[in-house]
Formats: sequence, C-alpha cells, structure tokens
Amino acid sequence: MSVNIKLINSRVNAILKSLPELKLPIDVKAIAKSLGLNVMEYDLGDGVSGLLAIQEGVGTIGINPTEAPVRIRYTIAHEIGHFDLHRDKSDLFVDKQMIYRSVSSGDTPEKQQMEQEANVFASALLMPSNLLRKEVEKAKLDLASGDAIEALARKFDVSTTAMAIRISSLGLI
Repeated sequence: MSVNIKLINSRVNAILKSLPELKLPIDVKAIAKSLGLNVMEYDLGDGVSGLLAIQEGVGTIGINPTEAPVRIRYTIAHEIGHFDLHRDKSDLFVDKQMIYRSVSSGDTPEKQQMEQEANVFASALLMPSNLLRKEVEKAKLDLASGDAIEALARKFDVSTTAMAIRISSLGLI
C-alpha cells in the first residue's frame, strides 16, 4: 500500500479553494467548522493529541488543550484529513502524540496507511505547496539554514519539525 499524494493534494486544494480568502496561517478551526466538524477541548490524558469521533455522519474533533498551539493546529488538520479521507472506514480515530508518527507495532497495515495519509493531508493543508514556494521565493530564503526554516514555521504557525519535513518532501532542499 502506498499513499496517494495526488488524491490527497486534490482533496486539500478543493478545501482551500472553497475558502473566502487564503491567508497565512491557515485557519484550521474555520475549515473544520465549514466542513461541519465540531472542535472541542477534552482531557484526553497523557500521550493522546487528539481524536475524531463520527456519529451519524457528524464529526467531532477532540483536542488536548495541554498540547502546544502548533501541535493543536496540526492535530486539527490531521483529524480533518481522517474525516475527509477515511470516514467510511471507521467512526473513531485516536491519535497519539508524535508529529509524523512512525509506524506503531500494534497498528494494522491499513491503520498505518490511514495515519500516513492523514499526516500528508495535514501538512498539505497547513503548508500549501504554492504558498510555501511563494514565501521561499519572496524571502529568497536559504533553506539549508535553520533560521529560514524557523521563520517559515512561524509564518505558517507550525513546528520547525513539520516545516522541515514539508520542505524536504516538496524537494525544496
């Protein structure tokens, strides 16, 4: 099984095109609301960043309020990805703390793929390639520099780890 990046990018682009205005940082809570998703804070306990529960077609994203703001944004985008891509496969998704979560030994291959797809979706939603490329060109950034990656991470309101991975996956460094 492999992640269908073209499909994910087309789904994300459709969502971004539906926004009244595309500006940075991407407002993931507004996107969730526009998709009919409720976003609520829950004490999810240690080690759980977020969850998506779907009941009778209505999705609720639970976020752990003790997480860093950039982590909360990523979690919301990740859960939007599960809702958009996987709502026909499960009615509950629970996501552990770890950005770009690696394969967990207890996960089935299908679950591993769904997690990878939700991560790709979240990255594309929070750091749209066209906006990221524009910011890099506009600022004439040297992406080998940690300072440049930190500056982009601040502008997109994501972690430096997420930005570094996104830049690498787009072949910008």
